[in-house]
Amino acid sequence: MWFPPALIDLPNVAPVTLPEADRPSWLFWILMGPCASGWLVAYGLAIYRAKLDKRVGIPVFVVEVNLAWEFTLSLILDQADVQRPINLSWFLVDCFILRQTLAYGWKDYPGMSRRAFRWMVFGVIAWSAVFHIMTTYELKDATGIYTGTGLNVFLSLSFIFMLNRRGSSLGQSMYVALAKGIGSFFAGWTVLVMYPGHHLFIFLFLTVWTIDAAYCVLLYRTVREEGRSPWAWNRGPAEVPDDPGGPAPAGAPHHEEREEEREAAVRGAASG
Repeated sequence: MWFPPALIDLPNVAPVTLPEADRPSWLFWILMGPCASGWLVAYGLAIYRAKLDKRVGIPVFVVEVNLAWEFTLSLILDQADVQRPINLSWFLVDCFILRQTLAYGWKDYPGMSRRAFRWMVFGVIAWSAVFHIMTTYELKDATGIYTGTGLNVFLSLSFIFMLNRRGSSLGQSMYVALAKGIGSFFAGWTVLVMYPGHHLFIFLFLTVWTIDAAYCVLLYRTVREEGRSPWAWNRGPAEVPDDPGGPAPAGAPHHEEREEEREAAVRGAASG
């Protein structure tokens, strides 16, 4: 044929069908321990920061997709006996973070009513749950490794989008960023040890690590530009003039109160 041959031939055996590598259990837990600890610390510090700033510390998209992933892989889909209780534990943590998301997350969407925001949150959770179920079933991905690894790229990007949308460090801290980065770093090595022949995972986690490092740098610069120390543990919230959740002028109703008044007026008009 006149057309040049392809540069890359497809494998005879699809890597997705290759089983998990045989590795000692101690190696798995050495890597998984820091991974779980990093994310647990990141969650705890993000919850603490959200209480101080009244802004979510975990992006709304991350909360929605994580909650759906852990719900489906603990209560819906078949999993290893040791993995299901772990996923369920993370699901319960996500439920607590969801409460903060419903309380503060609407502030990142000033053009959306709180009712519409709640519909969006639960709608994305429902869609994500169906997506996880269908993808896991289609690939026979018993560990949820493909959906979990693929989504990690977009979860890391969400932190940069959140920082850019707010234009400030509200709800964020360097400690959360570093703890999340550590968790993702060891998560990547855990996956690469389990599936050494899956080159897609190498590409995805190199992407995740690059994005996490970029987020740390951008957040550090943002806090410094605000005239504060990035490492201050109890630094006050950044003052943002157009922050919808910020302090209202004396005698003026808070944004949340105004939103509730508008919703009450709409309900009253509908009932009238």
